[in-house]
Amino acid sequence: MNWTKLLYVAIIALLYVPMVFLGANVFLPKYSGDDTYFRGYEECWRKGPVAAPETLTKEETVARDEQISACEQENRQKEAAWNSEKRHYESWKYVFIAGFNLAVLLLALLLPKLQDSVMMGLFVGSVIATFSSTITYFNTNSRVGFSILVVTFFAVLYFINKKKETFLDWKKKEEAKKK
Repeated sequence: MNWTKLLYVAIIALLYVPMVFLGANVFLPKYSGDDTYFRGYEECWRKGPVAAPETLTKEETVARDEQISACEQENRQKEAAWNSEKRHYESWKYVFIAGFNLAVLLLALLLPKLQDSVMMGLFVGSVIATFSSTITYFNTNSRVGFSILVVTFFAVLYFINKKKETFLDWKKKEEAKKK
């Protein structure tokens, strides 16, 4: 086995995976970074008197607790709507990532001029990125994403079957070229 080519495969795959996820966050930035989690409950604790709890009368404490409870109930409804919208948006982010990976996989499969190490690096990177995005966006329940994943699965099977003779056996291929 040619370790240099294996190193090239690893380098391409290790750069490819974060490139895909960073690209998804650049082109589909909503619900990433600081917007990953719902923020709304913080305002509930600011309701009511600002005095220390031990200085409040029983009526003031009850009123404050009712305000906080009403605020939390309202925010639970807002959070449910926010989570639903986030799942919908992330389903399209998953479709973007899975579709991009499928396109790269097909490109690696159909372009005969690519070096074996580049082709294998793109193959391994797209498989890892597809697997990672499927785990990351598993709860999106995207039908389109699932369809792309099924096509990707069969493209991977075809790729492996087509390249089975030279999958990682570069040494024999190079020796055959020399003869």
